[in-house]
Amino acid sequence: GRGVAAAATSAAAASAAATAALRPAAALASTAAELTGVQAGFDEAAEKRARYQAMQKDYKKAWRKQLSNLEFSDSDGEALEAIKAIIKLIREHGNEIPQGVRKQDLDQVYKRVQPNLSKPVRMAFLDLDGLVQKAVTVKDLRADE
Repeated sequence: GRGVAAAATSAAAASAAATAALRPAAALASTAAELTGVQAGFDEAAEKRARYQAMQKDYKKAWRKQLSNLEFSDSDGEALEAIKAIIKLIREHGNEIPQGVRKQDLDQVYKRVQPNLSKPVRMAFLDLDGLVQKAVTVKDLRADE
C-alpha cells in the first residue's frame, strides 16, 4: 500500500515542480521598456491640466464675486449688472458653469433677492437660470449642436 501513496506523492511533487518551473518565466517578463522615460505626451497633458485647473479657479472666483454682487445688490441696476456679468462669464467659458458650483447656490441667492427686483431684472434672471439649467443638464450626445 505504501508504494502507491509514495508514487502519488512523487507525482504530485513533480507536477508542483513543473508548475513552479513555468511560473518564474511568466513573472519575469520584461517590462523595462515600458517603464523607461515618461509616457509620450504626459508632461504636455500635465501642463494642460494645470492651466485648466488655474482657469477653473479664476472662473469660480469671478462667479462667486458676481453671485455675491447679486446677493448684496442694493438696486435693480446692481442686480442686473451682476446677472449680466454671470451670463457673460458662462458664455466666455463654453456655456458651462465652474466645476464644484451648484445651480442650487444660484437659486438660493435668487430666492433671497427676488422680492426686491423689478420685472425686467427678474426676466434677465430667468435668462441666466435657463443658461445654467442647460449647463447642468446631461447632454444628449446624439443631439445636433
